[in-house]
Amino acid sequence: MAVAGLVASPLALAAQPDVLFFNGKIATLDAAESRVEAVAIKDGRILKVGSNSKMRALAGAGTRLIDLGGKTVVPGLIDAHCHPMEAVMMKETFVNCRYPETASVAQALDHIAAWVAKTPKGQWIFAACVSASEDKFAEKRMPTKAELDLASPDNPLLVGNGTHMGIANSAALKTLGITNGVRKLPHGGSAILDARGEPTGVLTDCQADVPTTPTLAQLEHYYTRGIEDIWSPYGFTSLMAITPAPAYPVLQKIAQSKAAPRIRYTVSIWTSADGQSLPKDLSQFRMPKGADPAYYRFGAIKTWIDGENDCRTGFMYQPYVGHQDTDPPGGLGSLVTPQPQADRFVQVALDNGVIPMLHCSGDAGMDIGLNAYAGQVRAGTPPAIVRIEHFGMFQLTDKQLSRAKELRSKGLRVSVQPTWLLDLVKADYENMGPERTRTGFMFRSMIDAGLEPAAGTDVTGIYLDNVNPFLAIYAAVTRNSDRGIFMPEQAVTVTEALKMWTVWAARSMGEGDLKGTLEPGKYADLTVLSDDIFTMPKPGLKNVKTLKTIVAGKVVYEAK
Repeated sequence: MAVAGLVASPLALAAQPDVLFFNGKIATLDAAESRVEAVAIKDGRILKVGSNSKMRALAGAGTRLIDLGGKTVVPGLIDAHCHPMEAVMMKETFVNCRYPETASVAQALDHIAAWVAKTPKGQWIFAACVSASEDKFAEKRMPTKAELDLASPDNPLLVGNGTHMGIANSAALKTLGITNGVRKLPHGGSAILDARGEPTGVLTDCQADVPTTPTLAQLEHYYTRGIEDIWSPYGFTSLMAITPAPAYPVLQKIAQSKAAPRIRYTVSIWTSADGQSLPKDLSQFRMPKGADPAYYRFGAIKTWIDGENDCRTGFMYQPYVGHQDTDPPGGLGSLVTPQPQADRFVQVALDNGVIPMLHCSGDAGMDIGLNAYAGQVRAGTPPAIVRIEHFGMFQLTDKQLSRAKELRSKGLRVSVQPTWLLDLVKADYENMGPERTRTGFMFRSMIDAGLEPAAGTDVTGIYLDNVNPFLAIYAAVTRNSDRGIFMPEQAVTVTEALKMWTVWAARSMGEGDLKGTLEPGKYADLTVLSDDIFTMPKPGLKNVKTLKTIVAGKVVYEAK
């Protein structure tokens, strides 16, 4: 699907380039996987690529010449699934209880108590723990409501186990109106109750039910500096920025300014965890007149079918291993968006010409997502881009892979998070057992099925280091994990791993005509690397750095 109004137009090849990058080892990732030495750029787009001599022959008196010093250059990296606003917010305003720096519940409670001591009474406090902290903390559990009440008696407090589960203290439950017998929250979240119907403090998928929206001043900071400061140093030139609707007007306002940002935003809006509050008419989310579509575009909407397997809330057919006090009733995880609501959500997206993004974690959740898209095919809906987020990261059956392959010709795109190999394989064994764990992270099988998985960091402010795409490339190629080498037969090549962050990421956003490869007419977005990732020893991939990030032919980041 090409983006309306943004199809690459032919450029006059005889025009004098504005800038010429030369003397590089440049991987274009075009259909022939060509390697060239130089890139000529005009008006922010690629004019031509080729040898040093041929490209330098195009240069005129006004052309800037930039020597790449023999370094490896790849197309600008694209984060196909991330939560950039939340990432800056959580980095700057949440109590840091992230493992491994915080190794236990006891340490987390100490950090929270220190934060409470400097916070006015009655003000909300949020704490960030990494996903699967119930497996990582020394106590093998999350803090309890009673412990949080002692640490924060007068401030509403929510401690996140990743972003799909949180433990609230009594003050927070009171503020949210969660009392005896209250299981469902207004915007898709759920409260877990004990045998007497009393809230235990555990909340699942309450993203839209707790007041985490930052101030207008903070949002302006996030969208003008904070996000770029996190993503640009890692070579990212474009983001699929999953954005809460209340924060979006600030980005719409900023998009009307004349100054071009250092990164391109394709925005996916969410309104509530279950998508029920999403209006049928999405025109309010269109970018305003004057916004440059090369940098700001409303392209998708997102909802959550289920929670996430790392905190035992991904919706599964068979129960999780063992028991945690934070488990939803029945031990099968959480169903956030049932089939009829998922079908409605997809229909709203397609009626408005944007991409539906369905978060599917557990195997039962995955089938709901696939059913929603298969229903559109049966109804004769014209092919369009539809997406499943976190496809097969935790579980993927042979039947589901086969269904996805069939839907690929009807527009299905999938996003994956390869860095999770380094964070969550050990927890998967503990939460699901070895048999089900071995159905996850099957990138080789996905590629062989023609699914062209798009990589995303899914950075929310929980695992801050996951913004590093070279860790993901290292993991996908070597199959190293937090439990040792995991299913080495599912390894991919370096080129395939790179395509996840470039060609396939661009296609998953409907922008393959504009981004993802270095070809004439496309945006002049490039990433200059410290090492030749194609020839270096594979263990060293995790140490690769970005030397330059180039957007529209301008260097927006340069390593010191």
